[in-house]
Amino acid sequence: MPRPARGIAKGFRALTVAATTAAQTAVPLLPFAALAATAVTVAGCADENDPMTHVDRLKDPATRPGAVNRLVQFFEDAMTRDEKNREGATVKPLLDKIVKPMNEVCVAGDLDERTNSKLIKFMSDARHPDGEPCLVKALKDYKPDSTEEDIRWAARAVSSMKLKGAAGAMLDVFTKMKPSKPKAQAVYRDVYDAMISLADPSWESTLIANIERPLSDPKKPEALLNEVQWATTTSAKILGDIKSEKAVVPLIKVMLTPSKADAHMTSVLALVKIGKSATTTAISLLKGENQDLIKYSTEEAMKAYGDKATADQKKQAMSAHIATAALILATIGRDESGAPLMEAIDKAEDVPRAIIARELPKLPKSPATLEAFQKAFDKTSLTLSLPPAGQNARESLLDSMPTFFDASLVPWLIKLADGTKGDETDVAGFKETALLAMMKMAKSDQWADVEKYAGGKSLGQDGKPSTVGKAFEKEMAQVKDVLTKCSDKLECYLARLADPAINDDKQGFAAIKTIYMVGVLGSPAVRDKLIELMPKLKSSAVRGLAASVIDFYSPKGDKAMADKLQKIVDDVEVKKDPNLMATQSHFRYTIYRLNAKAQ
Repeated sequence: MPRPARGIAKGFRALTVAATTAAQTAVPLLPFAALAATAVTVAGCADENDPMTHVDRLKDPATRPGAVNRLVQFFEDAMTRDEKNREGATVKPLLDKIVKPMNEVCVAGDLDERTNSKLIKFMSDARHPDGEPCLVKALKDYKPDSTEEDIRWAARAVSSMKLKGAAGAMLDVFTKMKPSKPKAQAVYRDVYDAMISLADPSWESTLIANIERPLSDPKKPEALLNEVQWATTTSAKILGDIKSEKAVVPLIKVMLTPSKADAHMTSVLALVKIGKSATTTAISLLKGENQDLIKYSTEEAMKAYGDKATADQKKQAMSAHIATAALILATIGRDESGAPLMEAIDKAEDVPRAIIARELPKLPKSPATLEAFQKAFDKTSLTLSLPPAGQNARESLLDSMPTFFDASLVPWLIKLADGTKGDETDVAGFKETALLAMMKMAKSDQWADVEKYAGGKSLGQDGKPSTVGKAFEKEMAQVKDVLTKCSDKLECYLARLADPAINDDKQGFAAIKTIYMVGVLGSPAVRDKLIELMPKLKSSAVRGLAASVIDFYSPKGDKAMADKLQKIVDDVEVKKDPNLMATQSHFRYTIYRLNAKAQ
C-alpha cells in the first residue's frame, strides 16, 4: 500500500501544478484538474472585507482572537460612518449579523484574557440585546482586584440598557465590591449607576440586611467606606426608589446610628420617597410609643460617651430620638406631622427644641408653626451648638427662617436683635446673620427699618451706634434697588427673573432677593409661572429657591407639579449644563416631597 499512496500524492501534485500553469497560459484543462484548481482558488481568496468571513473564523481557536479584533474594527468603522448612531444604516445591519455569534463565543468562555476583555467591551459599546448573556457572564465572573475593567464595561451597558436579566449578577457584584480597594475605586461609580438604574424589587431583603448590619469597626476608614458610604448608602437609595415599606424601621435605625452619619442624608431622602408609612412610624417615635427604637437610639447615642458618661450626657442620649424623628417628619413635610411636632417642641429642651424649630419651615405654614418657631428662637441661647457639626443654633434657625416667606417676621427679628445682650463677639455674629435674614424677607415698606437697624441709627448694647451693616453694604444696595423698582408688585419680580442680567455674578444678591420676594408675595398660582421661567434661570441659587417656592405653595403636595419638575430634571440630564446640574439634587428633593405630601 505505501507505494500506491505515494503515487497518488505525486499524481495530485502534478495535476495541481498543471492546473496552475494552464490557468496562467489559458490552456484548457482536463475536468479533474479543473476541479482541483477551483478548490485552491476558493481557499486562498476569501473576502477579507466581508464580516461573515471573520464570523466563520470565530469557530477556530487558532483564528478566533484575530477574528474578534477584525469584527470589532468593522463595528468601529461603521460607527464612524453613521456618526455614532447604533441604529444607523451601516451599524444596525452589521450588529444584527455579528453580535449573536460573538456572544456565543463569549459565553463559551474559551478565550484568552485579553480577547475576552475586548469582547466584553465590544458588547458594552454595541448595546445590542443579543449581547446580554455575555455581559451577564462578565458580571458573574467578577474576581475582586482582577476583572474590574470588565465590570466597568458590563455595568455601563446594564445601566444604559436597563437589563433586568442582569439583576442577580449585578447584585452579586455590588455585594462583593469593596471601594477601599484600588481597582474598585476606579469602577465603583459604574456599578452604582447600574444598581440605581435597575433598582430591582427582588433585592429588597438583601438591601435591608445591608443597612441593618452593624459596622465591623467604626474606627477603620475602610470599614466606613465599604460598609457605610458604599453598602449602606447605596442600599438606602434603592430602598427609597422602590418605596420599600419594609425598610422604614431599618432606615430610621440608620438615622439613629451616629457611626452611620455618612448615610443619614440618603436614608432620610429614602424615607421621604416612601412617604406616608414613614411619617406614621416617625410620629410614633416622636411620641415615645416605639420603645424598641427608643432603646436602640439611646444605646447608640451612649456609645459616643463611653462608660464614663455624665448624668447630662445620659439624659441627652435618652432624648436623641426626638431630634431625629422631627427631622424625618419635617423633611417629608406631610400635614399630619404638624400637631405632634407642636406638642414635642413644647416639651423639648435646648438642642431637641432648636432642631425641631429649625425644621418647622419645611412644614405647611400656619400661625401655629410661626408662633412655635418664634417661641423656640427666644429660648435658644446665643452659644448653643447643634450636632453633629457644632453649628451655632441661632444661626441655624436664622438660615431656615426666610423659607417661611413671611415678612411679618422682620419687625419681630429687629426688636429681638436690638435687645440681645451677651458676649460682644457672639452678639455681633448673631446680629449680622439676623440682618441677612431680614434682607431676604423684608418688603419695601419695611426697608427703612432694616436700614436703621444696619446703618448705625440703632444703638448697640454698649450705647454706641451699630455698624452691623458695614460688611453688607453692596448687598444692601442691591436689595434696595430691587425693592425700589418693584415695591410689592409680584409681576415685576417675575419679569426681573426673566432678565438675563439677573444672572450676572455681580448681581448675585439682587437675584436672590428677587426670588425671595416671589415667595413672600406669591400664591399657588405662581408655581406654573416659575416652571415657565426655569429655562431662563441660570443661577443655581435662584433655581434652587424657585423649587423651594413651588414646594412652599404646595402644602398638600402635587403629583402633576412633581411631573413638571421631573421633566426639567430629565432635560438637564441630557444637556449636562454644569450650572443647571448643580440644582438637580434640590429639584429631586422637591419632587420627592411633592409626591409624599400628595399620597
